[in-house]
Amino acid sequence: AVVSTQSTGDLLKSKAKEIPETNNKVSEVFDLVRKIEPALSTMPEIVNRLTTLKAIHEHAAQFATNLSALEATQATVTKNLANQAALLKKVEDNISENLKQINDNCANVSSRIDKLGKKK
Repeated sequence: AVVSTQSTGDLLKSKAKEIPETNNKVSEVFDLVRKIEPALSTMPEIVNRLTTLKAIHEHAAQFATNLSALEATQATVTKNLANQAALLKKVEDNISENLKQINDNCANVSSRIDKLGKKK
């Protein structure tokens, strides 16, 4: 029974110490509420503004995503155009070489025809 009385006494002392701490905390919260009370009337406006800004930020984020995709597509198109230009240059060079070869062949055929014509 002595142990239980001593435990109860310790418990009461502990609770008595907690009461001022609790009062201090309640007082701090009350002071905080008094400080923010003037701002409470503007809260609906702030919430509406934040909601509007959220939508704007979402649109801006989507725009940024779309812009990045567009830039990537543009880079791909630019690369493909460069490749096509290189291929076109090769085709033009090949056509030029083929035309030269055709002209040389025609000149050779013409020369042979002339030689055959002189032999008769």
